[in-house]
Amino acid sequence: MPRAFHFAIITREGPEYDGQIVLARLCAPDGYFGVMGDHAPLLAILVPGDLIVTEGAGKTRLVFAAGAGVVEVRDNEVTAVLETAELATEIDVVRAQAAAGRARARLAKTRTRKVDVTRAESALHRALARLHAAGELPGPGGSD
Repeated sequence: MPRAFHFAIITREGPEYDGQIVLARLCAPDGYFGVMGDHAPLLAILVPGDLIVTEGAGKTRLVFAAGAGVVEVRDNEVTAVLETAELATEIDVVRAQAAAGRARARLAKTRTRKVDVTRAESALHRALARLHAAGELPGPGGSD
């Protein structure tokens, strides 16, 4: 049986999750990676994407739409400090779809008017992370 470790998600609004888990899957700039008990020390940048927590042998699985941030792994203590973290079950899918549409529209107008491309791309990534976590889009997240 995998060894449990302490995992916490902290946002600017306070703690979002704090508990013992056996697996965390997080999103880095170059793709997803997992953390299990007795993982080597690590400090990594996180980008918007799914954050999946498996709590134990019963395989209770929680899916979060995570914003950008950092994660520190040390001595079976893992802390993810994120801009945002939303449980997939609490995501307003209609709102996320609308946000993705607005961001795509802004990006489509980059040739005809001045658009903050970085800001529009960030908004699109956040909206897509919410939709993935909610199982509304194929790929990593709540639907796999």
